[in-house]
Amino acid sequence: MSSPTRRRLLRSAAAIPFLTHRGWSEAPSTPRLPLGFGTYGLPGFTLPEAIEIVAEAGFDAIEFAAMPGYHADPDEVSPAARKEIRQRLANSGLHLGALMGLPVPDSARTTENLVRMERLVELAHDLCPDAPPLIQGILGGGKWEDKRSLFCDSLGPWVDLSSDAGITLAIKPHRSHAMSLPAQGVALIEEIGAAGDLRLVYDPSHFAHRDLSYPDTITTALPHTAYLVLKDAVMLDGKVRFALPGEAGSIPHTEIVRQFIDGGYTGEICCEVSSQVWRHEGYDPVAATGACFQNLNEIVADLDDSGFTPIFNGKDLEGWEGKPGAWTVRDGAIHCTGESPRKNWLIWRGDQSGDFVLRLDFRWDKGNSGVQVRSDDLGDWQIFGYQVEVAQQDVMGLWHHSLLARDHPKKPQRHLMAQAGESVVLSPQGDKSMDRIQDATAVQAAYRENEWNSMEIVARGDTLVQKINGVTFSTLVDRDTEMSRRQGWIALQDHGKGCAVAFRRIRLRHVAS
Repeated sequence: MSSPTRRRLLRSAAAIPFLTHRGWSEAPSTPRLPLGFGTYGLPGFTLPEAIEIVAEAGFDAIEFAAMPGYHADPDEVSPAARKEIRQRLANSGLHLGALMGLPVPDSARTTENLVRMERLVELAHDLCPDAPPLIQGILGGGKWEDKRSLFCDSLGPWVDLSSDAGITLAIKPHRSHAMSLPAQGVALIEEIGAAGDLRLVYDPSHFAHRDLSYPDTITTALPHTAYLVLKDAVMLDGKVRFALPGEAGSIPHTEIVRQFIDGGYTGEICCEVSSQVWRHEGYDPVAATGACFQNLNEIVADLDDSGFTPIFNGKDLEGWEGKPGAWTVRDGAIHCTGESPRKNWLIWRGDQSGDFVLRLDFRWDKGNSGVQVRSDDLGDWQIFGYQVEVAQQDVMGLWHHSLLARDHPKKPQRHLMAQAGESVVLSPQGDKSMDRIQDATAVQAAYRENEWNSMEIVARGDTLVQKINGVTFSTLVDRDTEMSRRQGWIALQDHGKGCAVAFRRIRLRHVAS
């Protein structure tokens, strides 16, 4: 097994306090992190073409796929091509953040892999001599207990080689590989004695649907993370499938990025398009690049509450109107008292909102509740219209139409308009069509009973989206010419009979449709 060299130990000792002090204390609260795109998602294009596509989309940075056979394979990029690419990067304004393509450790290819590393290091310096990119990759399949020694023996010489050249290596835990957890990556870094020279890539898609906590994996990975990669992972028919970041709304990317920023991360965010996506028939690489830029921008925009107006002051029910005795304020939150024998609503009287983003925290402990939007006031604290369910985990994700009469001709379509993991469209005639985006239980797992959760409701035009803890639970497009509503009251529901639910940090931002 590789033992740490004296030179590496000295570097590691110097790196640790630097990372701890500078990274944690001096980072701004909400910095604008650079957004990058990996050319792994641009098969069939040359590097100059890929640079143009990524720059045109609006990205700040780019990652080159440098595995054998890919467009940045160092064996295939001539000295003349390297000079041209360096100039194109400068002209485009793109920062080359990483080369993707660490060799896969193999005891039968030790010398060959070391030569490969030398060529990658050389390429990194040729393309960006003043600020060479990090080199990142995965370590391959097998079982952790069988491969751990091999990984250490391989990574040790690679780290010595790259660190002498001023280049950082980063290894990515992969859900189906031997190193699949951040803790295992940290163990390799510590065993080799390579803190600061060998870092981690954090990609939340590899921890999704594995009974792992994102906050816990981030806490482990954060001090060692050099590179943040985002894409979605959805569970369909018992299998995990990757998607573009933000496309499925299955991973709380904003909350993940927020935790990294709060912990001092100042690197870039790179979009990775999985081969599961780009090998799919009909994949349009240019369109996908543009969609990734738009989605990443929305993810980082959600980090900021600027433009939102608090509509609950945290002290009393000023601006709200509800049934006497049914609602109270304590500890900075609105609580239903549980004393009402029948359902009722607490109505915000600020305005009848149309297109908006509503954010709040909520806690459900008992009974049934909901958040009402674009709804009618029927009097006597009764509200008619769109409601997001707040209840136990297995019913969360529901959009339904409150107080619709049982004999209403459209009751079947509008009672359960959209449920967890669904994207539903109601036609002008009220007919319903549904696409399942993800398994319901996989979506609902993001919601925690008897704890505080965050909710975001986006109402834009005919579309209503609900997110809980950053995960999109369901989407409703209501084009029913008779029943759809484009504005109305916001309200909170107490279903009565001992309901125990609370709401806090309620804030609203009006948006253009």
